[in-house]
This record gives sequence, structure tokens and C-alpha cells, in this order.
Amino acid sequence: MFDIAVIGAGLLGSAALRHLTVSFPELRVCAIGPAEPKNRKMHQGVFASHYDQGRITRVLDPSPLWGRLARESIAEYAKIEAASGIVFHHRAGCLRATDLPERIVQMDACAEQLSSPHSRLDDAGCRAAHPYLRFSDSFVAWDEVGEAGYINPRQLAAAQLAAAQNNGAQVIREIVDAIRCEQGGVTIYTRKPPSVPGQGEAIRARKILLCAGGYSNTLLDRKLSLRTKGHTILLAEVPVGEVERLRAMPAVISAFAHKDVSSLYMLPPVPYPDGKTYIKLGFGDADALPLPEPYFNAVQDDRELLDWFHTDGRQDLAEALKEALHRMLPGLNALSYHSVPCLITHTAHGNPYIDALDAGRMYVATGGNGAAAKSSDAIGRLGAMLCATGEWRSQFNRAEFHAVYADGGSK
Repeated sequence: MFDIAVIGAGLLGSAALRHLTVSFPELRVCAIGPAEPKNRKMHQGVFASHYDQGRITRVLDPSPLWGRLARESIAEYAKIEAASGIVFHHRAGCLRATDLPERIVQMDACAEQLSSPHSRLDDAGCRAAHPYLRFSDSFVAWDEVGEAGYINPRQLAAAQLAAAQNNGAQVIREIVDAIRCEQGGVTIYTRKPPSVPGQGEAIRARKILLCAGGYSNTLLDRKLSLRTKGHTILLAEVPVGEVERLRAMPAVISAFAHKDVSSLYMLPPVPYPDGKTYIKLGFGDADALPLPEPYFNAVQDDRELLDWFHTDGRQDLAEALKEALHRMLPGLNALSYHSVPCLITHTAHGNPYIDALDAGRMYVATGGNGAAAKSSDAIGRLGAMLCATGEWRSQFNRAEFHAVYADGGSK
């Protein structure tokens, strides 16, 4: 029997597993979750949104809570790389630009509170610092340097798991079909082989920490208030000459009311496993989308999300992203374009759920709200500490992470 089993081996689950091995080396712990499929369109199991090469990392954020989570996580990056031997952090900087008055107030407050190294630029200053970028004629930008840039989420999850395994944790590469709270602990039923439900093994643990993202409700009798939303990403292939021209390009996050400037996020050229280099971008503000992305109600079975992950996302949104890319990077020479699907799990209050669902047996750390990759280490740590001790051992306000149920109740 395991002392704690982490359900989910993605960014949050892998972080939680590592922290359990560091803070509680006497415990027998494991993470249960499948490896990345070799063929996305043929895969019949679960997916994870960290199957990617680039996610923006930075401290400055309109939400001070997310800024603090990011700051605590970024402080651990070097330690995780050293413990695993896997490099995932790339210091490229991050530029946030906006013409929204309320966003300017929020960003200035966060910059003052969290003191991450940055320059506050007006439109002329931004054009001088980054002449290849185009926004509007009047805006404010925060050019964050230091540790800001991007992480490779595939490598981050691999690094967390490797460090945890080096400390004695087990990683079980299976899909979880069901969990049952029973006297003395929890029984976890896995799917084995992956295509045949109900034919796996039963794994026993005294406690579990549920880190299953958009699949969390498929394992719960009483459902959480979670909305799983499709998200379309565009990858624009760029040649060596463009990679060199944009060598100093930071990650970009824009939020604009101006009709000709899209609200989006964009990464600098990043190498991908196919040997090509891509600029990755997606729309960042759901309220500013030119067309709505689909929502899913994944509550019964993980196969409810299969159809979405077998697509290439929404092609009309991919075309809109292509147009936005060339407005923001005029003169860009792109060799090809393709789009991929992703999934964002939204909670009721916009923060992760980190809570006890059945005190002493079942705990949860889930709901990234499209912002958790960079902050996953701190979120995983909060979940690990709560699960292991039953206590909230953090200066964060526990109430900001309380779980909300679909029936309106909360813990």
C-alpha cells in the first residue's frame, strides 16, 4: 500500500510528487498517469496539455495571487534542473502590452508589489526596444527580464518526475478508471490494457491527491465546478534567417481594446521535436475571441474529450491567429502553418482548487485556468503539503483555493 498516490502525472501531479519526496522522504508515494501518446489522432486514452515545447513564464500578472505563485515556482526551477539533469527553463524575457486602463492599474500594482526586474515602456520606448513588433499608437508595456521567458512543459514534467524517482517515488504509467474511498484508504482502479476499461489492476493508498485537470470530474461522484474549454494554438514555422532576426524577441502577452490589435500570447521561435522551429501563439482573452471556442462537459468518461483532441482545433480561429501574427510581426517570413488543440480547465473562482474533498483520504489540486504551467511547482507543493499533513502550511490564503462543487456547495 502507498501512503499517498497522486492521480495524474502532468505538471501539477509531477510537482506534487517531487515535493512529497523532498518534504516527506519516509512516505511511500507514487504518481499514476499514462505517458504521452505517439500518435495523437489515433490515441484512445487521456491527453495532457503539457504535450508542448513552450509556455510563457513570468512574475508580472494582473492577479497578484498568480504572480506570487509564479515567483515561488520560478525560484525552484534551477533546483529542479539540477536534481533531474533536465533543462526546461529559457530566459528570453516577457513583454506585456496593453491599452486597457484597468489592466494598466493592475499591472503597475503587481510590479510594485512583486518587484520583478522590468522596464515600463510607452509606445515609443517599446518600438525602440523591439522594433520588429507592432501594436497600436498608444499603449503601455512592461518588459520583464531576469528569469522571465518560457519553459518547456514536456521537459518540466519529465524533470519533476525524474527528481521524484531519484528520491524513491514510483511512476505508474496507466490510466485511472475509478477511485473508491473505503475503510483504511482508497482503491484506485487502472485501465490495462489502455483500450479495455475495467481490466486493470487495483492499487491501494492511504490517501490520494487528484491532479487530473480536465478529467478530474470523471473520477468523482460529487462533481466539481469545472468548465473544460477547447483552445486552438497556431504554430508558424520559421526559417533559420528569421530565427536569427528574432533572436532577441521576448515572449509577448497583449491585451488591447484597439480593433486592429489582438489580445493574445506569443512565444519567440522555439525548436520542436520534428526538427523545425515555430512561433507559437493563441488568443489569450476569452472575451476578446473573434469566434467562440467549444466547451466540454467531461463528467462521466475520459472519452468525452477524444473527438476534440483528434482535431486540429478550430480552423477559423487558426486563420484569425495567422492574420494577428502578421499584424504583430509585419514582414514575417513563415514557411508553413499548422494548428493543434489544447484544453483549458476553468474553476469557479479563477484560482486552482487545492482542498480536502474527503479529509484524511482524498485531496485535490486541479484547475489551471490557462495560467498554471509556469506556476505548477508552487501549486503542486500546496497540494502535497495539504494531502500529507491535513494542514494548510503556507502564507497563501487557503480560502482563495477552496473547492467549489457543481451543485453550488463548497468545502
